[in-house]
Amino acid sequence: MEITTESLENRQLRLTIEVDEERAQQAMRRAARQIAKQVNIPGFRKGKAPYGLIVQRYGEDTVRKEAAEALAEAVYREALEQEEIELYAPGGLEEVILHPITFKFTIPLRPTVELGDYRNYRLKPPRVRVSKKQVQQALEEIREQNVILELADRPAALGDGVAIDLVGQAAEGVEFLKGDDIRILLDAESADPAPGFAEAIVGMEAGEERTFTLTLPDDFSRQELRGQEAEFTVKMVGVYESTFPELDDDLARTVGNFDSLKELEKHIREQLQQAAQGKADEEYTEQVLEAILEQAQVEYPPVMLEKELDKAVGEVEQAVRREMRLSLEDYLRLQNQTMEGLREELEPRTAARLKRALVLGEVVRQEGLEVNEEEIDAHITNVSGPWGVRADKVRASLSSDEGRQVVRSHLLADKAVQRLVAIAKGEAEEQEAGSEKQEVEEGE
Repeated sequence: MEITTESLENRQLRLTIEVDEERAQQAMRRAARQIAKQVNIPGFRKGKAPYGLIVQRYGEDTVRKEAAEALAEAVYREALEQEEIELYAPGGLEEVILHPITFKFTIPLRPTVELGDYRNYRLKPPRVRVSKKQVQQALEEIREQNVILELADRPAALGDGVAIDLVGQAAEGVEFLKGDDIRILLDAESADPAPGFAEAIVGMEAGEERTFTLTLPDDFSRQELRGQEAEFTVKMVGVYESTFPELDDDLARTVGNFDSLKELEKHIREQLQQAAQGKADEEYTEQVLEAILEQAQVEYPPVMLEKELDKAVGEVEQAVRREMRLSLEDYLRLQNQTMEGLREELEPRTAARLKRALVLGEVVRQEGLEVNEEEIDAHITNVSGPWGVRADKVRASLSSDEGRQVVRSHLLADKAVQRLVAIAKGEAEEQEAGSEKQEVEEGE
């Protein structure tokens, strides 16, 4: 066999295999015998017609084509072994030439990941401080939560509590908000559900109905409605005069196991500090990961992305069935979208997820990270516990071979992220030294 390879873009390889004529002739004779067994030729029993007659009657190209089909799998395997090609998935036969018998395969290769000098990446970790104003705001929220409301026979004013029936409609009459007997405090600084809502219902009396238009805020919960004008219809059910408790030791004892207002303030500060630091740490982790992803060079064959897109489409299908009780086909029809359009829409996010997974996998390899069975068992216990009556079912699913592999991959990815954060903070020198030592020992 004569074998040639040609590197293509996106981690693909063109493998061309030309079969020597002697082997081709042997295969053609075997193919002719198979043809002879399948047809009736006057003067000969099935399978006994001579080779020359088969070629004369059916043509050399027909026999060559049959021979090529019989040879394809064997010569493909031999070529992979001879060239020591590590493929990611089975190759595709792109072309067959009959004179001489030649095969051209396109082979997807394993992805490559170049992390760059990630061990020298540094980013100063965040430190957060909680201000007195933040603590005071939290205390004010506690006062509001403990407000005493007394029914008042008068029009609503700022600072009052009210009970309302509410309907919100966006453009073209699309209803996005509806509720009965909703209790709110009329706070001029509140932007819920839209800036100016409290002022718009000031002066309303019980039983009165009012309709007005406001602009929805830029951080409105439904992204497609942000910044749009919306029409609100409010019916006043009741007006309540608000009496706020004093910020004192009695309030502290009312809201929790605190002996004094100072203890409550200390507790609030600690909670705010913990929450702020947690958020800052999450943002820091994403910054580190984004930096490593940006400098990493990743190449993978198209079939790899197609497989990930299949998974992404499956996730959409499950979500649609669970949340909307629709089949994916019906959902796409209602959205006036095609499957091709959905895959195109999902591709950028899926490609980013694939790159992230490949980069973290390479970090795991280079850093020598591992997960033991005890860690997997502990994770399964922690995850399944909150499911209550379904805990045993969740535990059984995660404890299967496939489930444990998913858990292992998840834990390894987490460890990779933690290692990158430690490196960025300059706290991973010992781990790096240990990893380098391990690599040297393995090389020896």
